[in-house]
Amino acid sequence: MENMEKKLRLAVIGCGSIAEIAHFPAIKKHPGVELTAVCDFHEKRAEEAASVHGAKAWFTDYRKLLDTCKLDAVIIATPNNWHRNMVIAAANHGVHILVEKPMAVTNGEAWAMVEACKKNHVKLMVGCDRRYWTHNQWAKKLIDDGVIGQVLMSRSCLHEHWYNYQNHVAKTDFRLDVKATGGAAINDTGAHAIDLLTWLNGSKVKRAVGVAERLAMPETYTRNDDTALLMVEFENGAYGTVSCNRFSPAVNQNTELCGTQGTIFTATDATNPFQSWPMAVYTDRKYTSESLPFELKNYRWPELFWVEDQIDEHVRNRWIPICPPRFPNNYERMMEHFFDCIINDREPLTSGEDGARAVEVMCAVHKSMETGGWVDLPLKEEIVPRGYEPLPYEN
Repeated sequence: MENMEKKLRLAVIGCGSIAEIAHFPAIKKHPGVELTAVCDFHEKRAEEAASVHGAKAWFTDYRKLLDTCKLDAVIIATPNNWHRNMVIAAANHGVHILVEKPMAVTNGEAWAMVEACKKNHVKLMVGCDRRYWTHNQWAKKLIDDGVIGQVLMSRSCLHEHWYNYQNHVAKTDFRLDVKATGGAAINDTGAHAIDLLTWLNGSKVKRAVGVAERLAMPETYTRNDDTALLMVEFENGAYGTVSCNRFSPAVNQNTELCGTQGTIFTATDATNPFQSWPMAVYTDRKYTSESLPFELKNYRWPELFWVEDQIDEHVRNRWIPICPPRFPNNYERMMEHFFDCIINDREPLTSGEDGARAVEVMCAVHKSMETGGWVDLPLKEEIVPRGYEPLPYEN
């Protein structure tokens, strides 16, 4: 597609909560996108989504949608176990794809999706939206510019009770079904934390060790894990930790990056009295008020009085709290990027390969629980999480 005169023909497969929260609103805001069709296994939900969001057609079978509609792109926002078959079907129809996280449940599924999209020369993007928060992108730029030196240790967490999303936002209960999801703390919330930490470190994961267990919730509620802790070693020699749970009533999300010349904190999902700003930066590098990086210069407020920045030759080293703009939000920025990648033939920031590597880390944790030690990446075998029942493969 050479220009915006021809609208991007888009379909959404899966009309549940994430489509309603993220995808449909972002589609409406883009003048160059046409919602051609929607699809959901639940007939009433598909019909309602088409009516509310202005889709020209609705389906309950994604195969019929792909066979019937002329499309440029599709968003897949269905339960985890359907991702592989739907992505490969869309790729075989020559359609570009945004698939929700986790990209897949097993490493075998993930890399099959990547290969199918490469074979059919279509773009594959994964909906790991944490990369699209403004302050996470600022953090990435500051790290790449050396503002905090060499990052050697980092961590990311997302602690959130099942009920926060499931009782108030979710339209179905598939997230509770281990047969369909293959996990929860490790691959639902963990998908965000693992991807974000890997991207900010700018290095692939070399090996991983960890656990993913159900410790808090009764089996009658879900057989999925609700507690996940893991450590990774990156190829560049740095180390990182990820912690996720689905039992903390007060949400806690933060990412910490410790470098040889400073530290960066970011938080996207929540703040608290010990984490009252969405971003904070400390650097011991010498800057003047004019040479400060854009993000620090323009979103930094004097601690005492504006004159303090002018007293010495260099700005005093201290923690700098930053409150970036909330809008456009992460989902809007992610969707805008997806459309731009298709319209202007760019590579996605959250590529299929990125998604597959994150799934490998998740699967390595399951392998680690079997072996009791570190697991090297890339994996040499397909790891199927306990309780997961893959759907028959369709090609």
